[in-house]
Amino acid sequence: MSVVVDANVLVALLIADEHQAAASAQVEQWFEAGEQLHAPAVLPYEIANVLARLVFEEAFTQEEVDDIWLDLAAFDLQLHPFALTENGPAIARVTTQLRRRHATASTYVCLAQRLETTLWTLDAALARNASNVGLPVKLID
Repeated sequence: MSVVVDANVLVALLIADEHQAAASAQVEQWFEAGEQLHAPAVLPYEIANVLARLVFEEAFTQEEVDDIWLDLAAFDLQLHPFALTENGPAIARVTTQLRRRHATASTYVCLAQRLETTLWTLDAALARNASNVGLPVKLID
């Protein structure tokens, strides 16, 4: 069994915010059920953007961020690379279906489709738009 996890779910686990309790409860259910967590290879870059912003804003020190990366490694995520000709057309198609200007979220949706599973996210707009067009996305709330 497997699930695709959005970067925002992991960020909520690693950095205390209003979604942490819900994200933590869901991840605990996955671990208890033996689910393997999957994500597109863009996930570390998305998390790096958040962590860099927090260092710039002086909310975290670089040493704290280094420790967060170690915490992230404990999730044993299966990262999937982007194949230009294999994944590009599908990601562009899903981006259009979702009516988004950026394709990053679409990489997660396409991976969920390819693995025949569901993408779990904290992004309500993504979940709503995906649901409206029949894409496999669920909101953690």
